[in-house]
Amino acid sequence: MPALLRRLALAGLLAGLAGCSVLPVELPGRQPDQGGITERPASGGKARLKPMPLRSFSVNTQCNFRDETGNFGKATVDIASSKVNALKVELTMPKRGSCRYDLGSFRQTQALPSIELTGPRNCRIHIWEQAEQITVAFADCHQMCSPASAHDYVWPLLIDKATGQCD
Repeated sequence: MPALLRRLALAGLLAGLAGCSVLPVELPGRQPDQGGITERPASGGKARLKPMPLRSFSVNTQCNFRDETGNFGKATVDIASSKVNALKVELTMPKRGSCRYDLGSFRQTQALPSIELTGPRNCRIHIWEQAEQITVAFADCHQMCSPASAHDYVWPLLIDKATGQCD
């Protein structure tokens, strides 16, 4: 009798799990989502992925910010046609430390499709546009922070293009 109960319990568990699985279903007349911009040939052929256009961007802001965890800072960012003219970011993470990034310590090594600034000891700043937002991200920049471990708590800076406010 216990073996029969175990089999029934296992069968019920498997049936329940099978109900959780999802199989992709293609609807007539719809192409499956391919995660990119698609281009449909006029002759009704199959859609193909199309590369994102390379285009420069500009932003000019001086902003102060504070997040919900208590981190705060200020930033000056001036980019014209994907050329960085000014960049100064100061971040403070209470009980963790602070970080300072200044354009004078970096050189611009890339403008498109995104901006890359390279600094001392492989420190890099990546800047890109996505919709109405500019993202400024910091990678391997421990030497820009005091103490160096503060860099482990740095989040990207987000700038709203329309208002110049940052987050």
